[in-house]
Amino acid sequence: MDHKSKHGWTWHQHEYHKEEINELIANNKGCQNWLSRIKEEKINYLRIEKDNEGAPIIRGSLTYKQDPKNQEEFEVFHFYLRPNSLITVGLDLSKIAGNFEETSDHLILEEETPFEGFLILMGELVNHFLDGIDQFEVLLKKLQQDVQDNNHTMLLNSIYDSRIELINWSDLTLPVHETTMAMKEALLDDITETTAYRKITTRIDRTLTLLSHYRQDIDTLLNLEEVLSSHRGNKIMKTLTVFTVIVTPATVLGALWGMNFKIMPELEWKYGYLYSLILMVVSTIGIYIWLKMKGWTGDLLRTKNKKHFD
Repeated sequence: MDHKSKHGWTWHQHEYHKEEINELIANNKGCQNWLSRIKEEKINYLRIEKDNEGAPIIRGSLTYKQDPKNQEEFEVFHFYLRPNSLITVGLDLSKIAGNFEETSDHLILEEETPFEGFLILMGELVNHFLDGIDQFEVLLKKLQQDVQDNNHTMLLNSIYDSRIELINWSDLTLPVHETTMAMKEALLDDITETTAYRKITTRIDRTLTLLSHYRQDIDTLLNLEEVLSSHRGNKIMKTLTVFTVIVTPATVLGALWGMNFKIMPELEWKYGYLYSLILMVVSTIGIYIWLKMKGWTGDLLRTKNKKHFD
């Protein structure tokens, strides 16, 4: 499908048809390499070149959709930019949220050059990323509240899942940012002075700022979870140690009188069983009082509050 701009350039929007696309870019530098990448590779890449007349050519591929939960599910489109045309292959804007019909028919084609039109297109992609980041923000706030209120052991998995999703949005934004910088490299002031360029750079800066902020939030939650896990481990070890010390006298006495030697005077005691019970209880209580006086039991016997990190 071809869209004609009122400024004289054309947006060629195609699926992969090698012969058809080859006619549009035949004899241009890098065209065959670009065609082979369209068919064989599904990765982000970017090249800046000049055509036979010295005019800039920017070609490459961009991932414009990716499932955070299954990063093997993604959509890539390929682009080839020249001073008089924009070629996109495999771009289906209906696969991402929002109504892009007006963007395709008006906003992109109203720009004076295909480079500016492509910046508008990338700006709409970044808008889609921002929608996903806004949804991520809601989930992150719920996760923060969950950490504060419940502090359950499954939170670490939730935090790592959120970190993976954040990386996903960052990976989608970075190639767009790189492409914008490539346009500045290729066209210099001819593109940086345009409204389209200022809009996309501002939008990308906003996106990167949000990603950086949420990355710090995730790192803070991870550090907090690590501290809490360490605290729980220390608490458990402390509890087990105190319990072991308290029952040690009873354990020793039980082991002593559980022996089967032939000559054991205590076996003839009339009240030996009672004496042994009293000795075990008294020694256990004595050990506990001694630990309490030393302050080594800490707050082990305090009532647990569900919001306390115990």
